[in-house]
Amino acid sequence: MKRVTMNKAGDQPCGWQHAAASSHAAQALQLREHVFWTYTEASAIRPAIQLNLPVTVQLLPQHVWLLEQPCLTVRKEVWYAVCLAALTAMLIASGLISASTLARTGLEPTVLETRAVDLLLAAALKYFAACQGSASSFSDLDQAHPFVYAWPNGSLAVTLQLPP
Repeated sequence: MKRVTMNKAGDQPCGWQHAAASSHAAQALQLREHVFWTYTEASAIRPAIQLNLPVTVQLLPQHVWLLEQPCLTVRKEVWYAVCLAALTAMLIASGLISASTLARTGLEPTVLETRAVDLLLAAALKYFAACQGSASSFSDLDQAHPFVYAWPNGSLAVTLQLPP
């Protein structure tokens, strides 16, 4: 059986390190904020989510981390799917973006990362929509609903707007 060793909080591939004087709990919070909010992949996905929310709503970390609805315009079950898709896209993209990938594409890191997380977010939401079927409990979502809406037959369509 192969043993898997997890990195310590200060051993991030990007070189990020927690504050040395911090308690273990504080270091864990710092790592969570880094990976899921300030890390390149996380900061790249936030504009795509923000663009699909009402202009008066500001996306905050707890909306994504704790699956808190940012507004009543987004149905909570849809918001759960958006958050899970976003967190998954962040983790997958952080593993996919490497120096060799950047060298092959010739793209700047931020361009490639933004495209990767946007595409991963869209793909995850499409899977969510496809898994609901035509008799889903989301059949009342109209085209004004952020992220997804229901077709007349009850199946869901993704309406994710992505930044240019």
